Amino acid sequence: MRRVKRPHLLLSLILCSAFAAAPVRAQDRRYAYEAELAATTKQAAVYAGGIDWSCSGTRCTAEARGGAVSVRGCSELARAVGPLRGYASELRQLGEKELAECNQATTAAAPKGPAPKAVAGRAPELTYTGVWPGGREAGAKQ
Repeated sequence: MRRVKRPHLLLSLILCSAFAAAPVRAQDRRYAYEAELAATTKQAAVYAGGIDWSCSGTRCTAEARGGAVSVRGCSELARAVGPLRGYASELRQLGEKELAECNQATTAAAPKGPAPKAVAGRAPELTYTGVWPGGREAGAKQ
C-alpha cells in the first residue's frame, strides 16, 4: 500500500472541488418576484426582463433564477404593462428614485403625437448609412 506523502494536497483538492460546485447550486435557486402596477393590466402573461410574468389586476408575479432586480428589468416590464408602483424580489426592492427612473423610461419610449400613417402597398423607406457587418463602405470601389 502506498502512503500519501502530501495529505494537505489531497485535502486542498477536496475543498476546491466542494467550493467550485457551490456557486452552481446557488445560481439554480429560484426567487419570487413581484410588481405592483399603477393601473389594471389586460395582459395575463408577459415576458419581460428575461422573466415570464403572470399578471392579474394590478399585480404581476414571477419565479426566476438570480433574485436581482434592476431598473432595466423594471422598465422592460413597465413597457409591456404600464407604469409600476413597486418592483421587488425576495432579495431586494427598487427604491423610489430607481422606480421613478424605471417609469420615466416607459414614458420616454412612448411615441408623442399621432402615429405615422402607413401607405398601403409601400415598404418603409430605408437609408444606407455606412458599413454593415462583412460589407464595404458606401461608395467604395469593388
